[in-house]
Amino acid sequence: MITFSYLCIFLLLTILAALFDMKIFDYTIWEALRNLLYTEIATGRMIIIVSILIGLLSSSVIDIHLFRVKKKSGSSR
Repeated sequence: MITFSYLCIFLLLTILAALFDMKIFDYTIWEALRNLLYTEIATGRMIIIVSILIGLLSSSVIDIHLFRVKKKSGSSR
């Protein structure tokens, strides 16, 4: 559930950043999303990719840990 929440929050923040770019620079939604990835030489793309990987890894580890704790406490009863 934490992983799903992370993905939803990341998607909503990406859309919010694209909306700000649309209003400020008079872009279409596709131009704004493309500019989030390709604004500078690999800098924006690397920031996005690294943040996605770190967030997915940490939320997956937390989900697995919570699943194991829940399973262990359920089997001891």
